[in-house]
Amino acid sequence: MKSTFFMLLLALSMTACNESTRKIGLDGSAEKQVQRDSSKVAIADLPILIDSTDYLIHPIGYITDNSKYSSYSKKSHQKTYNISRYHNFNITGEFSNLKFQQLNSEKITALTDKIVEITSIRFLENIRIQTGRQYLVYTIRDLDTNNDAKINSKDFESLYISNINGENLKKISPELTQLVDWKIIPQLNRLYFKSIADTNMDGEFDKKDNLNYHFVDLDDNVMNVVSYQPI
Repeated sequence: MKSTFFMLLLALSMTACNESTRKIGLDGSAEKQVQRDSSKVAIADLPILIDSTDYLIHPIGYITDNSKYSSYSKKSHQKTYNISRYHNFNITGEFSNLKFQQLNSEKITALTDKIVEITSIRFLENIRIQTGRQYLVYTIRDLDTNNDAKINSKDFESLYISNINGENLKKISPELTQLVDWKIIPQLNRLYFKSIADTNMDGEFDKKDNLNYHFVDLDDNVMNVVSYQPI
């Protein structure tokens, strides 16, 4: 019992630590110029083909000695370079970009030309089954929200959506908010999500800050974001 309690306490303290490091600049801006790190070596994983789609997805990222997705084999003394994992319509990792390639074409196109960190991608399989529409939903760090001239785990995550080929990429969560959670309600063809804003500008999230509630109608090609108030 003691060991179980200790592990639970440790997990809670680690979570609290991670949240405390994700702070916005006290001036409410994200103004410092983020530069690409020329010392990092960009690599691509082998392409991913999601069932019932016609596009290869090439995850692009950086490899470093301490990357949690790289491994070292003592037996062979060689590194294996893997930056992504795919399971059950979800792609996880830390990516600087994604590139898309139609099955009958050699042309490869990039998702974005901006400096970002993509942390997860989900294919909306239940929406494909129900409507035939094919969407990808992303969590992306796209702004230097703590003004340290870097984009990393200390910055806010935003919610994005695109077509299966990466086209029509759109940010749907409000600017300068941290994504809290999102889900699909297939019966309504809606994507619901909530985010939090540092409304009192004290540099951290607490009960004095506002939670924002929104949904997107996935039947709407424009992807208009609708605010609602359940509280």
